[in-house]
Amino acid sequence: MSFIDIILIAVFIFAGFRGYQKGFVSQFASLAGLLLGIWGAIKFSDYTAGLLTEHLHITTEYLPLIAFAITFGIIVVGVHFLGNMVEGLFEMAFLGFANSILGVVFGVLKTAFILSVILVIMGKADIKMKFLPQDISQKSLFYHPIERLAPSIFPDLNFDEIKTKIKETFAPVNP
Repeated sequence: MSFIDIILIAVFIFAGFRGYQKGFVSQFASLAGLLLGIWGAIKFSDYTAGLLTEHLHITTEYLPLIAFAITFGIIVVGVHFLGNMVEGLFEMAFLGFANSILGVVFGVLKTAFILSVILVIMGKADIKMKFLPQDISQKSLFYHPIERLAPSIFPDLNFDEIKTKIKETFAPVNP
């Protein structure tokens, strides 16, 4: 077991503890809010920009960024309130303990996925800069299984396409 494994275990213990504290519903709602917020802001910020221009006569080069932020915020807040309502139902049905236990599992899995994305990005950047010596990552028990998690869940995820769409979304508008 290498020092990377010890760091990963510590991160997973912390994630499990936070999952227990927050519960499954809250953790799921926060992740869903983030993902739906990003997706919705990319898809619908043009509509929001149109409304801002039409009703508030906003025509600035920052309009795409403002519209993205407003759309993202509305979606995240909406999902948060929905999550709170569902969590209240769990508490009323005396499922609080199950919510906490499922929170541990979900917290650890969510953290593993986030770490996987980070390791994939570091691996792609590692071609240009050395973040981690290869012998250290080879000796690790958890590094490669975690690194393979995100690509196994989303094998067709194209980071170049995502980067292009984000650049298009934040391109300045000519007033």
